[in-house]
Amino acid sequence: MISPKTKAKLAILLTPLLALTLWLHSSQADEPPKTAAPPANQAAPQRQPTAQEMLIALQQEAEAGNPQAMVALGSFFERADLITRNYGTALNWYKKAAAKGSPEGYYFVGLCYEVGAGTKPDLAMAFDNFQKGSNLGSKEATFKLGQFYLQGLGVKADPNKGLEMVEKSAKDNYHLALNELGVINIYGQLERKKDEKKALDYFTKAANLGFSESMRNIAVIYRDGLGRPANDVQALKWFLLARVYGDQSPAIQQTILAIRDKLKPEDVTTAEREATVWRDNQVKTAQAAAEAARANRQ
Repeated sequence: MISPKTKAKLAILLTPLLALTLWLHSSQADEPPKTAAPPANQAAPQRQPTAQEMLIALQQEAEAGNPQAMVALGSFFERADLITRNYGTALNWYKKAAAKGSPEGYYFVGLCYEVGAGTKPDLAMAFDNFQKGSNLGSKEATFKLGQFYLQGLGVKADPNKGLEMVEKSAKDNYHLALNELGVINIYGQLERKKDEKKALDYFTKAANLGFSESMRNIAVIYRDGLGRPANDVQALKWFLLARVYGDQSPAIQQTILAIRDKLKPEDVTTAEREATVWRDNQVKTAQAAAEAARANRQ
């Protein structure tokens, strides 16, 4: 039986629908461009496949040896969407992907050994798989290596090596690593001097990737005046964004209400407007990136 605490740790696994979407995008990237397009004035209706049909196609690709499909299928078994939950089967698919040289496969195998999903917890095995995934370029596995070195999990504690791994992952723009470096700098951990400016830079980079925890950390910096004058308008803006991007905790709801009560109505309006503009710019940036990716596939 997986404990609630362990299930919370497993939340960092890919959701099945996201994994399936990533697999579909990677499959489409390999498709040759169409030789002819329908006339501009003529619709070309196409029935979208159902989730069940996509899952069947995913299973076929995994059984044919596609490591990305194997990782995506493993996440379906882990999450129990459209399929019966089976941690052991999920782990087997992750292992098969790893055997194909998939860095993501090694990363997910490491997670399973870390929390005991489909197997007994084994931190040494988790460390070994994170190491292999990191060596193959997985920024997620590199970050986990950093955590293991920092905390002495499955390996002798080595703060310097741990920080090196976290920084390496952050250079690859991994949101958890960027947020971790922000925390290290804001509190002056690991024998570093407190550097609120550097912390804000790290939190901002992670926030730009849509990470609500970093948005909340930015809000706290402005609310509490850490390294800069307190600014409730900016604090409210970032608390609102953190809520939009997934933080629905009672604490953040109470904090938003408390700051609203302190501000003038026009200041609340300013914070709300700035939050909306920031979110809209993020959407436009994401859409442009998606269009560029589609153009590169053609």
